[in-house]
Amino acid sequence: MHTEAKDEMRDKILEAALKRFTHYGASKTTMNEIADDLHCSKASLYYYFPDKKAMHVAVLQKIAEAYFSKMEKEGELLTSATQALYNIIDLRKEFIIRFCRLEIFKILQDNTALFQQEKRKAREREIHLHTRIIEAGIASGEFKTDNPAQVAELLVLSGIGIRFSLMDDPREDFEMDEEEMDKVVEKQKQLLDIFIKGLKA
Repeated sequence: MHTEAKDEMRDKILEAALKRFTHYGASKTTMNEIADDLHCSKASLYYYFPDKKAMHVAVLQKIAEAYFSKMEKEGELLTSATQALYNIIDLRKEFIIRFCRLEIFKILQDNTALFQQEKRKAREREIHLHTRIIEAGIASGEFKTDNPAQVAELLVLSGIGIRFSLMDDPREDFEMDEEEMDKVVEKQKQLLDIFIKGLKA
């Protein structure tokens, strides 16, 4: 099979998986159902993905790429570094609510090497994005700090801490409804208020 055709089939599988995961939930979706949706054999799926977990990671990578592209665009279009940081909180909420059935938070608790590596890469990318925005704020005279990377890391990690500390029952399905997400967003913006005041002092 040519590389182009293989890539096209892989994309079709990921689209079918994303559709099922978003509608029914990732854990309730079987490889057989995805194969049926594509009118292909289950063996065809295993040609591209060794198991459902690998497919789940690939779906999350696809969504994460769209998510980070949107956030990075927000960073590039900024007229105000402060506003860009607030906008990113809203973009994150929109993403989590839209794709909650992908079981994002549950995946974050998976300690296998594959998931931990992806989690680390996503966190580093988010910190890098925040660093760039803070650097832009310094260049425009909006912010004052000698270590934008450190501030960005603290901001991102603190936001993650808020998210998990406010979950009603993190032992259950690790997911959040919109009301819970609103509470998280409110607290994250209150935290950002404190960071912004410090950056402008």
